[in-house]
Parts: sequence; C-alpha cells; structure tokens
Amino acid sequence: MTMRRAIALLSMLTLLLSAGCGKQEGFRPIDPDAAVFWDRQTTESAELLRQLTEEFNASHTGPPVKVERAGGYSEIFRKVSASIRARALPAMAVSYESMTAEYIPTGAVAPLDPFIHDPEIGLNRESLDDFFPVTLETNTFTEFGGKMYSFPFAKSVLMLYFNRRVLDAAGIAAPPQTWNEFLDQCRRVKAETGKYAYAANVDCSTINAMIFSLGGEVLRGRETLYDSPESIRVFELIETLVKEDLAYQITPGSYDDEVALINDQIAFTLRTSSGRANVALMMNDPARWGLTRIPQGDPSRPATVLFGPNVAVFNTIPEQQRAAWEFIKFFTSTEVSVRWALGTGYLPVRKSAVEHPDMQRFWAEWEYNRVAYDCLHFAKPEPNIAGWQQVRDMVAQAETEVLTRTKTGRQAALDLKHAADAVLARY
Repeated sequence: MTMRRAIALLSMLTLLLSAGCGKQEGFRPIDPDAAVFWDRQTTESAELLRQLTEEFNASHTGPPVKVERAGGYSEIFRKVSASIRARALPAMAVSYESMTAEYIPTGAVAPLDPFIHDPEIGLNRESLDDFFPVTLETNTFTEFGGKMYSFPFAKSVLMLYFNRRVLDAAGIAAPPQTWNEFLDQCRRVKAETGKYAYAANVDCSTINAMIFSLGGEVLRGRETLYDSPESIRVFELIETLVKEDLAYQITPGSYDDEVALINDQIAFTLRTSSGRANVALMMNDPARWGLTRIPQGDPSRPATVLFGPNVAVFNTIPEQQRAAWEFIKFFTSTEVSVRWALGTGYLPVRKSAVEHPDMQRFWAEWEYNRVAYDCLHFAKPEPNIAGWQQVRDMVAQAETEVLTRTKTGRQAALDLKHAADAVLARY
C-alpha cells in the first residue's frame, strides 16, 4: 500500500469516527511534563533538529520540548489518528495540509491565530510580512473559518534537475525554459545519445506544479479542474514522452531517477529542491549537473508548487500549547531558519534570509544554490480542503495509467476529474 493510499484510507476512518462521536475538546497530553513533538527527520537533519531543540529549551522557562521520531508521514498520520481516538496527544506534530484538514473536524487541532496575534508572544506585522505569503497561505484553512491551523516548518519547491554531460552529448547548451523546449530537448537527447531523457517519479504535486506552470489551477471551490486545457496538456505531454520512448516510470517510492541522473543515464528529473544536498553529495562535481525552475508555459509568468510539512499544535493543556507555539516562533526566526536551510536543504521561509551573511556565502559558492529560494516568489500552494488526500492518490493513479499506456492523456485527465469531484462531493 502506498503512503498516499494509506493516508487516504486513514483520512476516511478519522472522519467517520469524528462524525460518530461529534467534535470534542480537552485532549490530555501524552507526556504531562514535556511538550512532545512528533517528527520524521532522520540522520543529519534529525541531529540538527535535536541541537536546535536543546538551544530552545535552554532559554525557555515553560515545559521543555521533546522531539520524538514517529516514523514517516503515513505513520505519523496513523499515530495522530489513533491518539485522537484515545484522547491523548503530543503537543505538536509535523503535518501536511491534507492531513491537518482531517484532524480539524475532531477538535484536536488548536487554531494558531490567538498565539500569532498575542501582544506578548505573538508576531508583529513586520514579522508576519517577512514570511513568504505562500507559506502562510497554505496554512490558512478557508473551509474552517479562515483560521491558521498549522505553521510552516520544512518547505521546498519543485525543480528541474539536469545532467550537463548528457545535455552536452546531445549538443544542448542550456536546460529548457518552456515545456515545448523540454519536449524538443528530450527528442534530441534520444536521437543523439540513445538514452532516455526523463525518468518520471509519479507524484500528485509534480502534476499540479506542471499545471500551475502552464497558467492553470487544480481546484475551484470544491470542484477540481483536471479537465482544463492546461491539465489535459500535461497528461498528453506525458503520453507523448512515453509513446516516443523518451521517458520511463521509476519504481514508486524509490529515488531511481536521481540514481540515473547521477550515473549519466538520463538528462532530466523533476524533484523537490530539498533533494539538492543529496544530489550534490553523490555528483561530487558541480560541473556535472544543475537545477533550475521547472519549464513554463510563459517564462515571464512562472509558477511552481510549494512542498513540505508544517507543524500542527494540538488541543492539550495551555502550558503545552504555549510551549509549542514559542518553539515554532523560535524555529522560524530568521537566524534559525537560515541554519535549518543550510543544514538540511530546505528553504528559509523568511524574506530576510536573503540578507544573512551565511546565506549570501552559500549562494556565492555555486550558480544554482539560490535558484530554489527565488522560486518561492512564485510558488503556489496545493489545496488544503477535506478529502484532498484521496484526490492526491487519484492523480498519481491517473499519471500511472498514462505512463503504462492504459489510457490516453486526455482520457486519464477527464476520468480523473469525474472521480475526484465525486470524492470531494462526499465530503
């Protein structure tokens, strides 16, 4: 079972349970002496998070924050859902918007607006304006009173990664700026080198980003727009790539596309900007590769998608909610945001990061180190409505159907629109 499918099934279970028992308040903390934070970071990122938490605790007078790795996102969703039913929760947990939208009807999530606007511990207008608007927008839930039920934590954007050796062998001087150029370059790579040009990682966010880049949207109200001209064009582009033997699908959940890029087997892959550090480590030569914004319909009006988890604070006791909020405020400060970005590959969520000397030095080291940050100016959030997690799984299935030649691009898009709208209507 895929992570997306597991979360989708658990989403339905959570809603059914909350509908059966009604919205309830007053969840108890799983640890009365510490504000537990359920996270998924591993290796160096987990160590950096531990260090930052220790620094926060050293200067904080309330309950200490205790980070616990709770597994991947599907495991965290499952644990939070079970904890809601048991009425015992951590102080906070990482959460995608589609996950948070399933928690809110149960009464388990605390709106952050009272903390944000608190005169003592809140954020003033200057601080709020320092955040990239998209990072706050994606955490504002219109269906639930327009309140902020989560806060940005580890954000990234979709980027085009390219292999310079393969492009050079095909006589291509620079990566594509438009999707028409992308298709042309894929054809040249195949003709000149005999290699596949693109390895496709099946992912809803990638499809949405491609639609955004063509000037389209994926939702209007509670109606999906997967039958739009922009959406159909995306699925038909994938169909063309497969029919002409220019692309192939990687094993779901793997990073086989990055491996192929590193081994000079393909020219392109589309991946989150947070993968930059891993690719750089394995490439071991900045002259061999690069990353840039994804191809566009109109390069003068660019768009990409915003990735990454946020932090949801749960309705436990006031002391733990306050500790959770103060940790979030500390973690998203300019100084800490820059340290987190440089140490993990995620993007700083503050505009003021551009002025930080450590960030300036990092950007000066390589011509492509800054491009992902600049994409935050035109990154777009994905829908954060109840039921969207199931839609995500359907988008991935539609892409798979095109990649396996089960359906044409147009038919896959039209069928997706019909099925996704039916799911959202049930919510």
